[in-house]
Amino acid sequence: MSDNSHCPSGALWLNMSGMVSTRFTIFPALLLAALWSSGCATSSPQSSIGIAGGGSVSLERSGAGFKRAENNRVRISDASLQAVNFDGNYYVRWTFAILPKQASEMANIRIEDVTGSSPLPLVNDVAPRQDGGIWKETAGLMEISSAGANWLADPRDTARVFKFTISEPNGQSDVLYQGVLQSRATKEAIRRMVNR
Repeated sequence: MSDNSHCPSGALWLNMSGMVSTRFTIFPALLLAALWSSGCATSSPQSSIGIAGGGSVSLERSGAGFKRAENNRVRISDASLQAVNFDGNYYVRWTFAILPKQASEMANIRIEDVTGSSPLPLVNDVAPRQDGGIWKETAGLMEISSAGANWLADPRDTARVFKFTISEPNGQSDVLYQGVLQSRATKEAIRRMVNR
């Protein structure tokens, strides 16, 4: 639920009528109130997105996409889709990166695409290594028509949700959900590149 405490109340707009002559008050005041109120009602920084298993997650928006998921131990620093040419054939694959905030070892990193009706495993790194303090991994290659990438054919913007399960040697695990928004233009560019 969005916090509209910074938005004007209806009473404020009703009291404006005494400040301006009557013939100029009604339409501009109503128009301004409608625009301001509708802007406040839609400025929610959270998006609730359905995930595998019938649940949903609330993800914080940032600009046209989603804020990077983080907690006091790690931050998701990359979750992006790439087109890849392998032996003259084009595929897509996801690239992920995690930035640990504390000097701690990671024993296992599992990443699943949980956007659909069932989770799609993408990465299961049982011996994660960091390079320069960052863990990076790429998921396997997918054909654009595969179940993991067929959403690229949808002409609308598409939000994908990834579940990161990060385990440490002491048995502690952190679960973070990262949203990725793929715009129509981005999806079209990927399809053009892959369908050469």
